[in-house]
Amino acid sequence: MLLNYLYSEFYEEQVFLDLLGLSSSDWQSLLERRVMPAASYLFTNSSLCVSFFGQYQERELYRFHLKSHRRWFEDLQCFGLTQEQAAKAFFLSRFRSAKEAFLAGELGARLHALHPDVMAAFDGDLEERTWGHFLNGTYGICTRDGQPDTIFQKQAGVRFIEKMTEAQPHQFSKEHLGLLRQTVDFLDAVESDFAPHEVSQSSRQRCIIEVRERYLAERVAA
Repeated sequence: MLLNYLYSEFYEEQVFLDLLGLSSSDWQSLLERRVMPAASYLFTNSSLCVSFFGQYQERELYRFHLKSHRRWFEDLQCFGLTQEQAAKAFFLSRFRSAKEAFLAGELGARLHALHPDVMAAFDGDLEERTWGHFLNGTYGICTRDGQPDTIFQKQAGVRFIEKMTEAQPHQFSKEHLGLLRQTVDFLDAVESDFAPHEVSQSSRQRCIIEVRERYLAERVAA
């Protein structure tokens, strides 16, 4: 199941580089200049082949890159972003624009009015950490497309759901349950499904699966 998931959502590194038209040295240069995210998953495979000639053992390391990170590379090429400072500025511009669009929208405005303290966490320190996690491949694991806009949406969805569910289910009004459902659906649309062995430890389990079971199941059944 794990390999099915990886090959469905990710490119193995050599396939990824071929699609980007890059050599191994080109790729290493991009990583060293800190403009492209590293592989999100490393997979070690040990195999044993038995034939007339005897046994042959092989051990290989595979690196898997989120398919949508191809779009990030295309943006780097399109805008001539060859160094970290420029790539980071582009990333944060999109991240901040996603924040503004979220707060200007109906869902974001309602959530912000209910819990204005949540957005205070979106400060410079969080942006620095987010850029670092983007580069090390983390957001290739936990978002559907690994793009700056989606990363903000994932962060906001998780934080608002965590804040809302500090209250017990019986304390929710019908209106607030409706808002919670909208927020869970919003997060569901941008957060990855996660590899099978990761789901139980993930924010998908905590903020989507368990919240639907605990807070929304009865309403959905009705």
